[in-house]
Amino acid sequence: MIKINLKKLFSFIVIPVLFQGVLIAQEEFSYDVEPKLEWSGNLDAKYSLLHMNQSSAAYKLQFFSSPTSSSLSQYRLEPYLNAEYKTGDLGFYLKTHATYYSDNESGADLFEAYGKYNLSFNAMVQAGKRVYSWGKGYAFNPVGFVNPVKDPENPELAQAGILSANVEYIKSFSSEAFQSLALQLVVITPDNLINGRYGELKNTDFAFKTSFLMWDTDIDMMTYYSKDNPKQFGIDFSRNIQENIEIHGEFNYSQSVPRYYIAGNTAVGEEVNPSSYLIGLRYLGETNTTVIAEYYHNDAGLTRNEFENYNSFLTKSAASNDAAIIKQSLGVSQSYFRNSTLMKDYIYLKVTQPEPFDWLYFTPSAYTIYNLADKSFLAALMLNYKPATNIEFILWATALNGKDDSEYGSKQIKEKIELWMRVFF
Repeated sequence: MIKINLKKLFSFIVIPVLFQGVLIAQEEFSYDVEPKLEWSGNLDAKYSLLHMNQSSAAYKLQFFSSPTSSSLSQYRLEPYLNAEYKTGDLGFYLKTHATYYSDNESGADLFEAYGKYNLSFNAMVQAGKRVYSWGKGYAFNPVGFVNPVKDPENPELAQAGILSANVEYIKSFSSEAFQSLALQLVVITPDNLINGRYGELKNTDFAFKTSFLMWDTDIDMMTYYSKDNPKQFGIDFSRNIQENIEIHGEFNYSQSVPRYYIAGNTAVGEEVNPSSYLIGLRYLGETNTTVIAEYYHNDAGLTRNEFENYNSFLTKSAASNDAAIIKQSLGVSQSYFRNSTLMKDYIYLKVTQPEPFDWLYFTPSAYTIYNLADKSFLAALMLNYKPATNIEFILWATALNGKDDSEYGSKQIKEKIELWMRVFF
């Protein structure tokens, strides 16, 4: 069994960096930049047609109090509003998002709101709510310790960041072997707040990342230290083995991760020290065809038997027709089994072809997520048409396939078609 003292490792690599940060902050650094304020954003109008899987336990639990037909629709608006202000060494960044279903069902989110100050030519400090992008994976991110959790069905979806402060230092070198170095320290506010406002100082989390470019290979080493949350250590890499082929990988080792499974018709929890990793590649063809392929493994995921027990638990709860049991089962599902990928091993494959047959502004793509344990999968086709800079149309069709007791075969949706119109400004 691998044993890593993350606290000692964290102290060993962070203390020298903090000392270096004090030195570089003393360097003279200034340049004149005209104050500049830019507003941008987009409005997404989304219409969905859903073919529900009425035989699935997930569907029966979700719609127990209000049964529906197998065909549903959904219409929603999602406005995004962003602002960016820069002057001299200072910057302010804002990203907001709202969702509107009806006058009675709507909400707003603050994705990002942070300030940035350049301490020197090589160093900066940022504070506020910010989205981080650690790791090299496209659909999965085992080392994304401070990232929003990715949805493999839509890895590029904009999401909310975290309240934090960070210091970053970047240095370039003339050596052909060692070309650049970047250090980043992130201080994260406590999750559990007292009266919704106050957090215990001892529950402050720390994350640290060292990045370097060595022999044309981009490598990151990162660690996450916390008293409340799992301690984590990770490494990733990315390298172009040819001009049009890139390979990448991530590895994560964690300590004291809560893991849940169903035993005796009850949710059972345990603490484990799992590893997770991915290996992937990106290929760019002569006709600009892009292929992304990734294999992802998660030690903390459910085995096939454990997932079947979980699905059986939901099925028995739905068959009880008891509102209290159903409410309790929904709570268990939403609290402990809410990840988009619940099991251990997956393959992701995506192919994109811009402007096929010389059809300008049109980009089709297709992707699949395949569960290696139960052989269930999700397959999707996306047609993107952008006739002008500030408008885009998307047709997105998705189908889920598998046996009734498989992960994708037991989802509450069988197929869905989404129509998007996006207007940018």
